[in-house]
Amino acid sequence: MQGNDVFGIIFSNTNDEALSEMTNVRTMGSIPFAARYRLIDFPLSSMVNANITKVGIITKSNYQSLMDHIGSGKAWDLSRKNDGIFMLPPFGLGTQGMYNSRTEALNGAMNFITKSDEKYVILSDSNLVANVDYNALIDFHKKNGADITTVSAYAVPPSNCGRQVELVTDENGKINDARIISGGGEKTEFSLGIYIMERYLLIRLINEGMSKESPSFKRLSLTSKVGKLKLYAYKHEGFCHTIDSLSTYFNVNMDLLSYVNRKDLFNATRPVYTKSKDTMPTRYGLENTAKNVLIADGCDIEGEVENCIISRNVTVSKGAKVKNCIIMQDTFIGENAHIEYAILDKHVVVKPGKTLCGADTYPIYISKSTIL
Repeated sequence: MQGNDVFGIIFSNTNDEALSEMTNVRTMGSIPFAARYRLIDFPLSSMVNANITKVGIITKSNYQSLMDHIGSGKAWDLSRKNDGIFMLPPFGLGTQGMYNSRTEALNGAMNFITKSDEKYVILSDSNLVANVDYNALIDFHKKNGADITTVSAYAVPPSNCGRQVELVTDENGKINDARIISGGGEKTEFSLGIYIMERYLLIRLINEGMSKESPSFKRLSLTSKVGKLKLYAYKHEGFCHTIDSLSTYFNVNMDLLSYVNRKDLFNATRPVYTKSKDTMPTRYGLENTAKNVLIADGCDIEGEVENCIISRNVTVSKGAKVKNCIIMQDTFIGENAHIEYAILDKHVVVKPGKTLCGADTYPIYISKSTIL
């Protein structure tokens, strides 16, 4: 028996199209977040905190950045002789091409699933920013004798990540009804795309889905199984957001300028791990102004920064004003430049005196390695 007798599967590319501006050069899972993390750090850390020592990461395309971030898995204590991290690229069955759904992706990873010895499996997307207590989820699933348990939240469902599953549950979390909705609209209880079930049941669902023309995993595991299997929803409470657009990416990052939100997400009892880099501390110039910011190490701040998320090795030159922005790694902002409501990807260069202003409802995005 390994840990909780559970292994994990993370979909790194699911919903890439929702943030196509940033996933042209990387997967959803490797998108930088909160100055020093990547989106995949959240589901991966949740699994590690539940003593899950075997995790398969399903990839599709543009996953070089993800592989560089994950490496051997050492940052998550998953660099092991037995178990650890398994990268699962497409074409896993030889005859299968690029997948178009979670079910097809799982079918491509069938060798990994069938050769695993653990009784249970947890599946998760990588665009959910939340610190989910997987130990509590596992206990909830076992206590209720459930066939499938999904993690749910009461909120407005994301509107740009395909169709969502709205749930009707009783006071104990048993799912009495589940239906497909388009997302957006009013607050409701809906599935966050995290599932736990026995491994044999997952294999059965995959085989069932591959016999259909449109093998939707949401339909296979939830909507079509109401009244046929014991379905439960474990409601997650606390900081919880699905990244489904450039605007939500911007807003969720900015939410972390609040101490209350940071304390909830980066829970001391369930740490969020990430790849560490040994760089020098950030240097603040004599004339700089820094207000309400998250700044990683290795930066050189000479100008004015306010309400910003700033990643490693960023330079803000003398006289520059940067407000309400997300600035990613190794970006250079020249003297007297003025930037507001913008997302600057890695290795961007803003020449001296340049002005770049978006709006709070529509932040400007500057792609990787652009020179302005």
